[in-house]
Amino acid sequence: MRFGRPAQIVLGVIAGALLGAGYALHPQWWAPWLAPVPLLLAASGSRRAARLAGGVAGAIAVTSLLPYYLDLIGWPVTLLVVLLRVGSWIFATSLADAATRRLPLAVALLVLPGTVAAIELLTLVVSPHGAAGSLAYSQMEAIGVVQVAALGGVPAVIFLILLPGSLAGLWLTRNWRHYDRLAALALVGLLALAATLFSVFRLNAKPSGSTVPVTLIATNHFDGIRQGWEGVWARYQPAVIASATRGGLVVLPEKLALLDSEGAGRAAQDVAMTAQATGAVVIAGAEVRERDTYYNRALLAAPDGRVVWYDKQRLVPGWEDRNTPGNAPVFVDIAGTRLGIAICKDMHVPEIGRQYAGGATIMVVPAYDFGRDAWMGARMTALRAVENGYAVARSARNGFVSAYDRTGRILVERPVTDDMTVVTASLSPHGAATLYGRNGDVFGWCCVCLAVLLRVWLGWGGLPYLSSSNKSLSRNQAK
Repeated sequence: MRFGRPAQIVLGVIAGALLGAGYALHPQWWAPWLAPVPLLLAASGSRRAARLAGGVAGAIAVTSLLPYYLDLIGWPVTLLVVLLRVGSWIFATSLADAATRRLPLAVALLVLPGTVAAIELLTLVVSPHGAAGSLAYSQMEAIGVVQVAALGGVPAVIFLILLPGSLAGLWLTRNWRHYDRLAALALVGLLALAATLFSVFRLNAKPSGSTVPVTLIATNHFDGIRQGWEGVWARYQPAVIASATRGGLVVLPEKLALLDSEGAGRAAQDVAMTAQATGAVVIAGAEVRERDTYYNRALLAAPDGRVVWYDKQRLVPGWEDRNTPGNAPVFVDIAGTRLGIAICKDMHVPEIGRQYAGGATIMVVPAYDFGRDAWMGARMTALRAVENGYAVARSARNGFVSAYDRTGRILVERPVTDDMTVVTASLSPHGAATLYGRNGDVFGWCCVCLAVLLRVWLGWGGLPYLSSSNKSLSRNQAK
């Protein structure tokens, strides 16, 4: 099937709009499932058409986030992000179209999902923002879909959501042999059945035993990072005392105040005294200056008098340049529950989230969002819960107070206001080991290797797959 240049551009725009709805800060889960259909239709027929379709789709897809990127990272880095996004979709679309002309349908339909999954993996490995901006987060409202993250992380989710659209798009581009169509349908059907059964099993595996009461407290009353501790604690402490549950957890936001070493000591003493008075573990975030070195830290105080500090490992470029990153996870054992501590952007990074897999059963996460990305900040953290099998309690200024179980299901999620926002939930202290938590991004790296090998093979010309459709194509048409 061939289209003229105007039709190719229109189809590329449609594909880009669907992808953009998936990349958005408030995404539409269904949109990326449909995107491969117009994309592959526009790409069919020639290498030039494939490059055009991928370029148009990639450019349109990134427009939904341009204002956010410009405010967050500025023009130069935003331009780089746009170029990388466009180049990624050109590469993935071109490789998929080239494979279509040389491989059976059952194999060719895997190329676009696998290539995009490979690109997503490379992005989360090299980007200082981790997996932020991934198309995988578009599925956080479709909780059954994201369960495959427990098997293969972000790349597995990407692969799954692009697979049916890839089949539909390629199905329409050529007059495939009957055997090709049956084989492709059988493959996609088996993969869909396996993913469905795995999701059903995981979502219905209820943890047994007692739960841990969690209180999440936050307010947007303070602008920026308050100088000094006493004024902030005078507002938070009454809410902690009034709502804490003995034997439970209380999670407050990130960067409540900027403290020097002496102020950090007073803060630790105040929080520890409150923890002892309430019988609850209290977690709060603060920026600490030690001489000329700044740290973004989370303070955990236990009722038994223990005080533990954690240093944020992944800092926000441009916003936390003065801070020195931490380099290790922190675990705290409390009454048979092993807590893990992370701060905000740490949980945008699958590698850091996986540091706690098999150890922590509940993650406590002080956070500080940018307002417009409140939903996304919370749901990125929820996907780490799916990947690694632990529950999450997150409290964010300019964001949500939220709690998720080990499957990423919402237990509570409420936007924070200028008033003191207080919500409660109960989390299971029993984690669930996951394949992703044990083996990491094996699936994603397999996608990378296969994409590279396929690109090399096609670059050398490969061996033509002689189906009834491409027997009729001339050598020039194949080019």
